[in-house]
Amino acid sequence: SGGGVTFSGGECMLRPDFLAEVLRKCKERGIHTAVDTAGFVPFSGFEKVLPFTDLFLYDVKMISPEKHVEYVGRSNEPILENLRKLCGRADVIVRVPAVKGVNDGEEMKKIAAFVNTLPVRGAELLPYHNMGEKKYAACGMSFTPFSAPDEAELEEMKKLFKAILPAEQ
Repeated sequence: SGGGVTFSGGECMLRPDFLAEVLRKCKERGIHTAVDTAGFVPFSGFEKVLPFTDLFLYDVKMISPEKHVEYVGRSNEPILENLRKLCGRADVIVRVPAVKGVNDGEEMKKIAAFVNTLPVRGAELLPYHNMGEKKYAACGMSFTPFSAPDEAELEEMKKLFKAILPAEQ
């Protein structure tokens, strides 16, 4: 691929001025740039980094606002609105964490229906994992484990998306 750099986090978009400057320097050196974001930031931050970003990896966890509040703790309205605005102006891959009992079933159908209306490069389903459990413990925080869908369930979910990307080998 020629390589590149991906900025993620936490949430790298919380520092858009710094991020824009680093992205600009990467672009000056011919380095491909990607920004991995959950999108819960003012759109003005996206406007700052857009000129220097080749690709956005954008998380969509849920569509139903009440489920998003229940599991994430805040509204998803600004997240979805930012995604709508961004898709018309940038190359975007939507990434959906697949969590059994949380965003599978009808919720996944809603996510796919929304994503399928957008001009995205593609979509990726990311099966849930519990790799953050030790980080929570180290921070003295409680960890609520969830489950990943099995392979058959994941394959059914993939069929919902028009532009699902193949898994990396």
